[in-house]
Amino acid sequence: MQDKLWRLAGSAMVVLSLAGCSIMTDKVSQTVSSTWNKTLSSLSWQSQPKTQAKTEAASPSKPAAQAAAASRLQPSKASGRWQGLYQLQGDKGSFQECASGQTIVVLVEGDNVLLEQAYLNTRSSATASMLAEVMGQVVELPAADPVLAQQGHKMLALRVERLVSLSSKNFCPQSAGWR
Repeated sequence: MQDKLWRLAGSAMVVLSLAGCSIMTDKVSQTVSSTWNKTLSSLSWQSQPKTQAKTEAASPSKPAAQAAAASRLQPSKASGRWQGLYQLQGDKGSFQECASGQTIVVLVEGDNVLLEQAYLNTRSSATASMLAEVMGQVVELPAADPVLAQQGHKMLALRVERLVSLSSKNFCPQSAGWR
């Protein structure tokens, strides 16, 4: 009889702890979701049309934050020449574009394999950034996180079409607009 009572008490404790975990999981998930939504809304992926952005950036009465937002990367259908700091962490490449300072993901397609190989063969350390110049296209994709993608959030990525150059410099030229 006493053995049955201990089993019943043990079962009750397991059920209660699982219920507690479920409640905690819900609270943590709500907190993380709220934090992500605030972060993503502050990092607005879509900026204003170029003509309007240029006039706002030229206006001396506008704050520096608005001028910085005007120089943000935008998706494009045409290829362009991009200069920025390339870094490979694990199997994911990132590209910090010199003109805007914005960091975007590098897609694993096109000449990305050449960029990766050149980087791996010439980098000075495992986390080194190197100045790269590529021909490519900035594209807009659904967010990498499935929940955010389902909510309609987007992210920008660089599709490398051709590697132009890779330098051991780990900084952008001063004429690019930032250091």
